[in-house]
Amino acid sequence: MSCKNFGRIVVCDFEYEAPAGNLPDVLCMAAYVLDEKLQRVRSIHRWRGEFGPEPPFDIGPDTLFVAYSAWAEMTCFKVLGWKFPVHIFDQHTAYLAASNVLLPYNPDEERIKQRKRLSDACRAYGLPGWEKIDKEDISKSIGEGTWRERYSPQKILDYCEEDVRMSTLLLRAQLRDRCDYRGHVSLPTADVERVLHWSNYSAKSIALIQARGMPIDVSLWNLVQENKIAVIGELLRQFDPSYGDDDPIYDPEGHWSDERFKGWLVRGGIYAWPHLPSGKLDIDGDAFRLMYHEAGIENLHTLRDSIGFINKATLPIGRDGRNRPSLFPFCTATGRNAHRRSPYNAHAGVRGFMLFPPDSIGAYIDWRTQEVGVAAYHSDDERLKADYLGGDVYHALALMCGLTTDPDPVRWKNDNPEVRERMKKLQLGVNYGMGVPSLARGLNRHPLIASEIIERHKRTYPRFWEWRANMVHAAMLERRIESTHGWPLRISTSPNKRTIYNFPMQSGGAEMLRLAAWRLCESGIVPIMLVHDAILLEEPSMEKIEHAKEIMEAAGRDVLGGFKVDAGFDQKLIGGARYSDKRPMAKKLWGTMMGTLEAIGVIKKKDAA
Repeated sequence: MSCKNFGRIVVCDFEYEAPAGNLPDVLCMAAYVLDEKLQRVRSIHRWRGEFGPEPPFDIGPDTLFVAYSAWAEMTCFKVLGWKFPVHIFDQHTAYLAASNVLLPYNPDEERIKQRKRLSDACRAYGLPGWEKIDKEDISKSIGEGTWRERYSPQKILDYCEEDVRMSTLLLRAQLRDRCDYRGHVSLPTADVERVLHWSNYSAKSIALIQARGMPIDVSLWNLVQENKIAVIGELLRQFDPSYGDDDPIYDPEGHWSDERFKGWLVRGGIYAWPHLPSGKLDIDGDAFRLMYHEAGIENLHTLRDSIGFINKATLPIGRDGRNRPSLFPFCTATGRNAHRRSPYNAHAGVRGFMLFPPDSIGAYIDWRTQEVGVAAYHSDDERLKADYLGGDVYHALALMCGLTTDPDPVRWKNDNPEVRERMKKLQLGVNYGMGVPSLARGLNRHPLIASEIIERHKRTYPRFWEWRANMVHAAMLERRIESTHGWPLRISTSPNKRTIYNFPMQSGGAEMLRLAAWRLCESGIVPIMLVHDAILLEEPSMEKIEHAKEIMEAAGRDVLGGFKVDAGFDQKLIGGARYSDKRPMAKKLWGTMMGTLEAIGVIKKKDAA
């Protein structure tokens, strides 16, 4: 499929005021209508007050709608009450696919994540533009609603049209290979058919989901912010294992120090903390989880995952009391979302700020052990598939590790939540190539024991290990790897093999989430949040919730060639219920914050229930 399959192409851009957490207040729109040869045949401009009940251009099956980060344009369509175009080419998604390259692994290099805005994409394709426009300033002024102080309506329209002009040039560039000075393809031609498929999700579904947002208990959130000093002080007392030391990890304002953390580890005799290849301490979440067997570490990780969320107050809440985070589709190498500024970007304990209306039902549905299921399917390891379908693959791992003799997986799960959580991290770690030292730390066992466990895993699941080695070998030879539905990752020299090990599982999970989200939206069940391997819903009836679960399970089967990945309820929130994560540390975190507010007399106990 190519652009020649369409009678016309519409390249479009909107400008809108967007107070944090609110739906956009559309200001203007510019569009170019192109023929099948990508030549402009007419221009369209609309200012606030000039928008009609439907778009001023065709959106039917013979038209290709083109925009950069088209979810923003589709959100404007929704606000204006317009139907979505049948076919959308999201240039941002196309650029992410073309530029998705696994760079050489260099642990000593501190890389800055490359931005992927329209201007960045144009620069990558060698397209100059916006020469007489301060793009950063005017964009910020429009978004904040302060443009009237500095720009006329004509200037705003000119800026909007410049975005359309550059998007048109970018479209022409994306439909052919871009080569570097050696003649090597640096940005391959966009696969139009795949981009149209991906855009059903990245444009249409994402716009609908972000527009809904999650219900927040605004009064309670405001009380925490108004009493932030007291709340943070109590969190430090309860969760910082160095609290009261002469040199605590956190200062009284709740600011972390790598050096003070390192000193605390030394004073506590914790010498086996994971390090990066560069020699620096690894302070990623996985490193903390591996060290939970050390006293105080889980508390410290909980604090680290929550205190910034409270301190920085980065939770955009609209006038309707809803948090609308940016989901940033396809913004990771594996095609997963990279959502920001939501309760799901902090410790699970802070999700208690979500309070559902009495007339709706909230449901958090996740795929059971999704990544292990994906690995079982792709490797075709009969033992791994049997253990996965048997009900609890983590119980099978605990048996293999000699950490339990209980043959009943249900009883073991209920009696050993901490061990099961550790098995979960270890199983996922083995999937992406965890070595003996990390495994020994995670199990709190001697490296010789960890080495034996890896050998047992190899003997138990030989086909999995063979598949993984062959998969990496093929990816290195071909210098690329793709998900089941075609999301590409190109591979440079000397990559981090762990990223390749993990790619099939993460990209497979991402495919599952995208397919389910799109099908849910098509059926009229629009999620309010997408979270890695789960979907958060808010619906008026349990029938729709159950139907959503069926759609999720069907998406799992379709992505994995019929292999069954069950979906289950983690939360059912009925009659105005508050989201309450059931894990002990999450309960402790929420209880500490609410207990502080109760102690200073700003809430009663029932207010946080």
